[in-house]
Amino acid sequence: MRARPNQKIALEADPAEAIFVRTGLLVLRTELPDKRRQILNLLYPRDIFRTSFSPPLPEAALAAAVASEIWRVPSNTFETLANSDPCLGALLSRQLAAQQSRANLHVAAIGSLNGEERVASFLIELALRIGSTSPDGISFQIPLSRNDIADYLALNADTLSRIMSRLKARGIVVQKTRGRALVPDGKVLRDLSPITDALVALHGSAASIQAQHFSALA
Repeated sequence: MRARPNQKIALEADPAEAIFVRTGLLVLRTELPDKRRQILNLLYPRDIFRTSFSPPLPEAALAAAVASEIWRVPSNTFETLANSDPCLGALLSRQLAAQQSRANLHVAAIGSLNGEERVASFLIELALRIGSTSPDGISFQIPLSRNDIADYLALNADTLSRIMSRLKARGIVVQKTRGRALVPDGKVLRDLSPITDALVALHGSAASIQAQHFSALA
């Protein structure tokens, strides 16, 4: 299934159905009873989502943040694949464990970091996941709107704008084009986030150039 940006992806009644993100970026969003929106999770390529992962709120839904391609796998097919191939089963288990670790880290960040630290951590995550390197630094698309980023980071949208303006004024982030940013020096951004090492461990790899930009030893 190909999804357009902002397209809502209907969740099936089967709680064990699996959705595999092949390309793009999905968001899990919800609306609390007082009408406050919240972005609960970001799903990158190779991530797996099951309907049972969604909280029992009437407005909970998946949506494509950018043009994306997903595979919908019925529960019986998913279980058969996982059980018939031990290597595949182990791979799926590791992937789900990694996603849970990322979700736990995000909760910890929201609960303990200040606004600037949250924004810096989010930018590092994007750089690691979807960034590309050049002689000027790391550039990456910002796939979420200002309001979506604010909802994901539990910040007021105006507060988010002020933080981004400060980062740009200090040259830590450069606005290349609309929706695309450049981090000239990953080490400077690294120093603003107390959880950089955890982000590199969960979103980067030892061999990735992007991870090296944020590594304390690089």
